[in-house]
Amino acid sequence: MFQLGCFPRPLDLQMKDSVNNKPVEGVTIHRHSVTLLSLLPTNSNAVKSDSSGDARIWIPPFNTKLTFLEPGFEPASIGIFSSKTTTSMLAADSSSHMVLRFDDLDGKTKQTVAIAPVKYVQISVGVVDETTGAPIDDAEVLATTFLYLPLPGLEDRWGFPDLQNKRSDSSGRSTIQHASGFRNVITVRKPGYQEVRQDFLASNSESEFRVKLRRLETKTILFKIFDSESKKNIENVVVRLDEQRNGLPPDPNAFAVVSDAAGVTPPVPIPNLMPLGVEAACVGYRRFSLGLDWRSMKEGEVIKIALQKKGWFE
Repeated sequence: MFQLGCFPRPLDLQMKDSVNNKPVEGVTIHRHSVTLLSLLPTNSNAVKSDSSGDARIWIPPFNTKLTFLEPGFEPASIGIFSSKTTTSMLAADSSSHMVLRFDDLDGKTKQTVAIAPVKYVQISVGVVDETTGAPIDDAEVLATTFLYLPLPGLEDRWGFPDLQNKRSDSSGRSTIQHASGFRNVITVRKPGYQEVRQDFLASNSESEFRVKLRRLETKTILFKIFDSESKKNIENVVVRLDEQRNGLPPDPNAFAVVSDAAGVTPPVPIPNLMPLGVEAACVGYRRFSLGLDWRSMKEGEVIKIALQKKGWFE
């Protein structure tokens, strides 16, 4: 909803390469409102710069964020605020991260946005056992890049660098690249070990990153699933590890079992992952997630899960 008596205003932009000052064609400009529920760019109302690097986008009369994305370049942004903002609070012109006032958009001034080519720095990764310190070979070493929130980074239309998927060698070593301008996250995995995931920074070509993996233990348990109202057993319910993928392949320690006519799943070894949760899904029922305390679980224990039927509107 627009404010009474206030209408969208045009913002003219020119996209330039910060290194050679040449126009950049095809930069996708995403427009999104600045709220807790909508922080990431979407495809709605996106425009692209032309062969001269020029683009015009209409700005609504409320706080708005523009994100500029083009493969091979660092992300850039402009914040346009409808609230009162003093000149001293605004970023300098020709910056890759500017702040403008909605009241200053006159449809005559063209803003130059300088975007920088992505720079890559080699990072050496060493993977070892947390207890023994021995190198771990054939561990999966994944490097993902994000804008500023930990959401999937594999959307080509958002201009993210590709997911890096490497393996450690016999000495536990691997090499990945740090991409400038992005939030870089490394994830190291191997079956039988707790994955390690954390942000990493690049300082120079000699940067080194050491990762310690914790060996997992398992307890074998069963699940029994029933209707929360009728208490009848439910068949064909899939119970699997509830994992946050964040654009990554499935966890190598993931598990999935299916309930039989008695509502009982086959025995399944559950590792002491942190966090540890399961998800139960079945046609006609609401998806259910359950957090588990591995320490209090007993070998051979049957864990009961009650599912609710979906309403006619679901």
